[in-house]
Amino acid sequence: MIAKTVTGSDFEGALTYGAGLRKGKAKEPGEVQPLYISNLVGATPQLMAQQMQSVASESRRIQKPVWHTVLSWKAGEVVTEAQKVAAVKRYCELMGAPVARHQVVVYEHKDKQHAHVHIYLNRVPLDGGPALRTSNNFYRQPAITKQISEELGMQPLPERRQSIKDVDPSKELAREAIREAVQRLLTEQGRRGESWFQEQLRRQQIAVRYTHDKGGVLRGVSFELNGVAVKGQEVGFKGAELREALQAAPTPAQVQQQVAPVPRQPTPEPKKRGPRL
Repeated sequence: MIAKTVTGSDFEGALTYGAGLRKGKAKEPGEVQPLYISNLVGATPQLMAQQMQSVASESRRIQKPVWHTVLSWKAGEVVTEAQKVAAVKRYCELMGAPVARHQVVVYEHKDKQHAHVHIYLNRVPLDGGPALRTSNNFYRQPAITKQISEELGMQPLPERRQSIKDVDPSKELAREAIREAVQRLLTEQGRRGESWFQEQLRRQQIAVRYTHDKGGVLRGVSFELNGVAVKGQEVGFKGAELREALQAAPTPAQVQQQVAPVPRQPTPEPKKRGPRL
């Protein structure tokens, strides 16, 4: 068994895909029923997505609360439904998101020669605790899936298959470091625009490159850390989103201007009148 994971921000789009539907259509002949559901009420992807988004919105720090993992077994291996559900629960537990604390939906797809299930979970837990972390997934998952296979008596995949890369590990580490640095800066008070943002990241060895249109409006952004280039959208901030975030808080000069007292105008001296006759 192996696992491949991606994160995102669109619960409805993710669950709609898991259910074998196209987003925006209520029902199609190929709809897939959930294999397993935890902490959710509702029969449609839309209803479950709304509940997951409601919980995720309680955390302002998590920009990509959707965790999507595909668990795949060896081609030709017979895996019962009970084994699949047990593997899902154990995977969530070992990754740090036990099903008792997180909202989880699982769909089984049968469009491949090997058995595989799609796990959709909310990184934000129901009890308000820390969200499921995404760092080092590439290194953690092979050991975890190997442990589950041994515990449940499943066939291990050949060693060469266990090293398949969902993403380049060096890029994943750079992406995570940049994402955390950007999010931390954008929560600071008194943010002072593009130059300030660029300088703050430079001090953390992160290079920033902007793309502006002819009018000087920020349209795109990219980053580089340790020789690894990362697009802004890969860390949750396209050009327009970053522009809006940097403009969200007034600068110290603007704050000072807002609270500065209006200078008083000098009172003109009264005109002197001549003596009465």
